[in-house]
Amino acid sequence: MSRYDLTPHNAHTVSCVVIGWDRPLGSFFTHVYMTDDDNPFDEPTIGIGDDFHEVTEPTAAIELASMYAEVPEDMSDILTADAAHEGYCATPAVLGILHAAAQPTPNTDAWPCPF
Repeated sequence: MSRYDLTPHNAHTVSCVVIGWDRPLGSFFTHVYMTDDDNPFDEPTIGIGDDFHEVTEPTAAIELASMYAEVPEDMSDILTADAAHEGYCATPAVLGILHAAAQPTPNTDAWPCPF
């Protein structure tokens, strides 16, 4: 995973903007934390790229980040290199677990099964 802290345009309204590549999700991401957000769980106020393969090109993450922070001109190249270097998970582990849970084990011993 890569993560870059960017300088907000207005520190009075935006406390933090981060952008990067998330290998397990196979997605670029941007998280924006606003100063007036009292979220007790430290969740981003605005964010993209938090779902499996949600943002597969860095341009969308950069576009959102540029609305709230200064983005280096070479950020697209940096993020693309991060993704190429780190790769991505073809199938997140949780999907494998969910698939296994959805397949009931056959009752081969003839014991009554309540479900």
